[in-house]
Amino acid sequence: MAERLGRTVLRFLIWCFFYCAVAVIGNIVGDVTNSDDVISWTMLSGAILMTVVYLGKRYVKLSFGRIERRVVFPAVGVSVLIAVAYVFVLVSVFTLFDFEHLFPKESESLEETGKLLFPGIAGLLYGCIFCPILEEIGLRGILLGGLLKSRCRPWLAILITAIIFALLHGLGVHSVVSFVFAIIVGWLYWSTGSIIPSMIVHIVNNSLSFIDLSDQTEAACMLILVGSLLLLAFGFWWFAKRCIPLRGQAEARPR
Repeated sequence: MAERLGRTVLRFLIWCFFYCAVAVIGNIVGDVTNSDDVISWTMLSGAILMTVVYLGKRYVKLSFGRIERRVVFPAVGVSVLIAVAYVFVLVSVFTLFDFEHLFPKESESLEETGKLLFPGIAGLLYGCIFCPILEEIGLRGILLGGLLKSRCRPWLAILITAIIFALLHGLGVHSVVSFVFAIIVGWLYWSTGSIIPSMIVHIVNNSLSFIDLSDQTEAACMLILVGSLLLLAFGFWWFAKRCIPLRGQAEARPR
C-alpha cells in the first residue's frame, strides 16, 4: 500500500510540473511576442498535448465505471444538471451577499484573471474545455484515484484532493469556492468510479462563468437559490441511488 501511495504522489507531482510548465511557457512566449492571443494558443497547445499523452498512455482510465450502459445518457444529463445548479447557487449567493462590495479586490482580481485566460477562441477552448479536462485528470484521476486505490478513507481522500485543488486556485473566497466544487466532483468520482461525470461538471461550470444575476431582485435570487439547491440535491440523490449500491457490491466481493 505504501508503494502504491508513493507512486500516486510521484505521478501527481509529475503532473503538477507539466501543468505549471504549460502556464510558465505560455507566459514567457506571451512576454516575448507581447500578445495575449499567443499566450492562449501556447497554453491550449500544451494542454491538448498533455491530455493526449495522459489519456493515450492510459495513466487515467476514461470509462463510465459503475454507471450502467442503460443510464449513460441520463448520467450525462444529471452531471450537466449538477454543474448548472452549482453555478446558480454560487452566483445567487454572491448576488444576495453583494460579493463585489464585500470583496472588491478579489472581485477585480477574478475579473482580470478571466480576461487574461479567455481571450479569443484559444482562450475559451483552454479555459472551458481542456483546462478542466486536464485538472480532472490530475486531481481526480491521478491523485484521488490513487489515494482510493491505496485504501485511503474516501472522505479523507476527497478532502485532501479538495484542499490541494483549492490551493491551486489561489487564496481567499475563490479558494473556498474551489474547495466546495472539489468536494462535489470528488464525491462524483468516488460514487461512480468514473472521471467522466467530474469532467462534464467541470467543463459546464467553467463555461457558465459569465452568468450574472446582478439585475435580479432579491426575491428572484432567493427563488433561484432554493430551486438550484433542490436540483443539486436531486443530482446527488440520483447518483447515490444508481452507483453507490453497485460500489458496495463490488467492495463486498472476495479479492
